[in-house]
Amino acid sequence: MISYDYYRVFYYVCKYKNFTKAANVLSTSQSSVSHTMQTLEHQIGCRLFIRGNRGIELTPEGSRLYEYVSLGCEQFLKGEAELSNSLGLHSGTIYIGATEAALHCFLFHALDQFHLLYPNVKFKINNYGTLEAIQSLKNGIVDMAFTATPFEVETPIQVKKLKEFKDILIGSSNFAQLKNQTLSIKDLIHYPLISFTQGTKSREFFEQIFQKYNIVLSPTIDSATSDLILPMVQHNLGIGFIPEDIARESIQKGDVFEILLEEEIPSRQICMLYDPHHPISVTSNEFIKFLLNNEIDTM
Repeated sequence: MISYDYYRVFYYVCKYKNFTKAANVLSTSQSSVSHTMQTLEHQIGCRLFIRGNRGIELTPEGSRLYEYVSLGCEQFLKGEAELSNSLGLHSGTIYIGATEAALHCFLFHALDQFHLLYPNVKFKINNYGTLEAIQSLKNGIVDMAFTATPFEVETPIQVKKLKEFKDILIGSSNFAQLKNQTLSIKDLIHYPLISFTQGTKSREFFEQIFQKYNIVLSPTIDSATSDLILPMVQHNLGIGFIPEDIARESIQKGDVFEILLEEEIPSRQICMLYDPHHPISVTSNEFIKFLLNNEIDTM
């Protein structure tokens, strides 16, 4: 039996007569839509589209199939809309997996703004490392995952960039002499450095930066998460890199200060990951749409 998902993609391709527009509506990639349609044509055993410079045209067989598929899909969409309206997002639970950086740099702000609109929606949030967040998504434990680059995922998982952020180097009172200095990466070998645990994606990110300048990253203290680095720095255990968003309040209070560097640390991205092939609730779908269609104030 042919999957309903194939017919759903077929419906939107026919509706917009364009693979790219259909992909945007479905929150997936153009290549994924193209592959799905090729599979559908193979399973049905006939050609459904004629592809041209101005989009696609249906073959006679494609037009006949669309007559039936459109009736079914429109009924499904109508039922989904009526269910969503009847619920009014007054209930439902959203299951999320997120890293510390994603939580502090983006997600807490997004949850706050969504909660104002839908105060009765519940959230189940699991705090993971990057690899664990991705695996929980693959296993269907969470509806979506939020993490910072770098990471790698495989099809069919979709990635949406939500916010760019930068990491800064911070110190506290015992390193006050560094306030008015600009250090190089090579200078950092002379100071106790607090960094992420070996094997994490954030540690890998900084190891690559240090390797670029022929320096081995050899921290004095390893921390599992970025939110632990801040109190360690505040207690003068060393200096360390953390996302600027996490450090901002402590910098404003004067608890820590930014240590300037000659080299520019590359920016990173907070991303949302989800599996379009994994069924999720109307409430979770609405949250994804909210994140993709609204500019989240993270200041």
